[in-house]
Amino acid sequence: MIEIKKEAVFTLAGCVVTPSDNSLDFKNCSANTEVSQDLPNEKISLQPKFIELLSYLARQYPNVVTREELIDNIWEGNIYVGTKALTNAIWHLRKHLTPLAEPKAQAIETVRKAGYRLLIEPEFSKADLVSRPEVLEVEQAKVKELSDKLHRGLLSFALFLIVVVAGLLFHLYQDSKHLIQTEQTRLTIASGAELYPAVSPDGRWLVYGKRSNLYLKDLHTLTDTPKRLTSNQTREIRAIWTLDGKSLLYPSEDRSSGVCHLSQLMLDSQQVVRLAPCLSDASALDISPDGSSIIYIWKDPLAQQSGLYELHLSGDTQPVRLSCDNECDYRDRDIAFSPDGDWIAISRRFGNISEDIFIRNRASGEEFRITQGLEDIRGLSWHPDSHKLVFSTENSGVRAGYLVDINSKKITDLSVVGFSYPKFVPHTNELVFSKYIKDFKVAYLELDQAIPTTIFPLSNSEFSYRNPDYSSVTKRIVYVSNETGHNEIWSTDIEGRNRKQHTDLKRRVAYPSWSHDGTKLAFLAPDDKNEGNKIHILELATGGISILASGYLDHRRPSWDFDDKHVLSSTHDGLLAFSLTNNSPKVVTPVEVRLAKVLNNSQMIFTKIYESGLWLMDLNQPEKMKILISSDVFDEDYNWALSDKGVYFRELHSGYQLINFWSFNTDLTTPILKLPSRSLTSYGAMSYIPSKRRLLMTLSEYSKRDVIMLKHKLLQ
Repeated sequence: MIEIKKEAVFTLAGCVVTPSDNSLDFKNCSANTEVSQDLPNEKISLQPKFIELLSYLARQYPNVVTREELIDNIWEGNIYVGTKALTNAIWHLRKHLTPLAEPKAQAIETVRKAGYRLLIEPEFSKADLVSRPEVLEVEQAKVKELSDKLHRGLLSFALFLIVVVAGLLFHLYQDSKHLIQTEQTRLTIASGAELYPAVSPDGRWLVYGKRSNLYLKDLHTLTDTPKRLTSNQTREIRAIWTLDGKSLLYPSEDRSSGVCHLSQLMLDSQQVVRLAPCLSDASALDISPDGSSIIYIWKDPLAQQSGLYELHLSGDTQPVRLSCDNECDYRDRDIAFSPDGDWIAISRRFGNISEDIFIRNRASGEEFRITQGLEDIRGLSWHPDSHKLVFSTENSGVRAGYLVDINSKKITDLSVVGFSYPKFVPHTNELVFSKYIKDFKVAYLELDQAIPTTIFPLSNSEFSYRNPDYSSVTKRIVYVSNETGHNEIWSTDIEGRNRKQHTDLKRRVAYPSWSHDGTKLAFLAPDDKNEGNKIHILELATGGISILASGYLDHRRPSWDFDDKHVLSSTHDGLLAFSLTNNSPKVVTPVEVRLAKVLNNSQMIFTKIYESGLWLMDLNQPEKMKILISSDVFDEDYNWALSDKGVYFRELHSGYQLINFWSFNTDLTTPILKLPSRSLTSYGAMSYIPSKRRLLMTLSEYSKRDVIMLKHKLLQ
């Protein structure tokens, strides 16, 4: 059998690849004539990992190489770094090498659920080929030399035996761990989205939230129908068990009044006891290991923002606030007690597109940061040893699970797709989680159809596209895509062709917005520390990106004023106009706004954070505002778009969604299209194409969520 040297020089369609200096020499390439003019006629240098990856694929040609094998060999098994780095490296190699491939083919093929394969045959020098028998003889010679040395003395031989036995025992122990297979057992099979699963202390019962109710399932009889625990008069979605397993603690929100109470349900009698006020039906909570208190997220009426509160369950006590309560630059989102009771883990959000994990010492109140630069944490749970945490994070639209050591801060990928809201089963190393897989597409509705029937994806792809915005000047649609492994800004023409990538920040970008003259884009992205978000401006002519001066850590979706001299974005001080010349921002209105769009040089239409409806403001007299569409009809945050004749918007109903049109002239609302529930995501965007009479939106390709029981070798 023949092996190829790792540092071997080789050619691809005449292009010389030299691993020793990480170079590609295009001088003698034979390329696809359709794109050959795009090839450089010179020698270029690439990142060492890119060349190492290309060399590995060439040595394995024509075989398919798995992602795991590539990460093991190129990134030394570091899955957390290697997963994104591999996707990025493949994208760059394709960019350089695809002109060398056959027409309409790529240089590197993605084999679904298998890995990658090089499609251009490499040519190696015979001098770089080594036969395995020669290698074997060399190794045998080394073994013989070692054996001779070991036999020179009885003491050396005895020491050798001790080392061998110790090593064998160690490897047997390691192998016993590696032999444990990762097992996923599906616990729920009904339609719908099952969230926040938790298993009872005796391992018998599973509680979870679905469609704003709590359900109980017997894990001994998985085929039995789950029992609904709560009423349709209230909303509940997450619950925890008391230590005796006889009751559940959960936030419960009255559907009519919106008032929320932290409640306790006695399972034997179905009696409900109200314990304290709460924030919402999705408020995070956990119970201490001794069962004496709970910690949860709430907002005291006197506090500026929500935070962590501890409530003792014995006696008539009041919640005590634990976290920052004044001018905080973060929001606490989730919490978990460590099994030994010494720590509280907190997921903490900075702005609206970055989040990280902190741990708090219960005795001293001192806090330590465990992660840096995560995007969106979707649940966390302590390992039984109290030294590690399992958490879920959504990166560029993809959810995955990780294990982090609180001492070393080392993060390990669990390689479980769709991993969300983990919770360890009491007294075991197994956990339950909600499996969540969801893709997004930019889609459009043809408004000139006599009978609108459905919305159509602008293009079909394995990647997620979202948050479109159209420019009538450039006649292009800008959107966010995760196809490079990161959320970046791309644009396309009206028909979904001639795509172009505009950013390569390698961190989460969001909510692009065209200036009225089509020369600039405003968007949000984290700062250099990967915290919070800042308003970024992209100049289309030069590709240059600048950050607007702002003392705020969190900015909401940007839009432009009428003359394109300011970007409008809401902060905790209200809606502000941020100057492109970095002058101090001006307060447009102290009202906190979700999304604002100027109608002309004196009027602005917007949605509020704390009040439903669509509103109109006179920019010359900002205190004068009136409601355009009442909250009875309009209860939407972001899914609305302006046209010259009115407003298109989404309306939610039980079991379906409507796309409506409200007319400026008649003040009437007309339904246009009925869609299945969850077709359009709540955090999507709408945009209108006047020349085509098309409505753009973010289509949510929804895959149902199930509760999974996970047994994983890394959790043992």
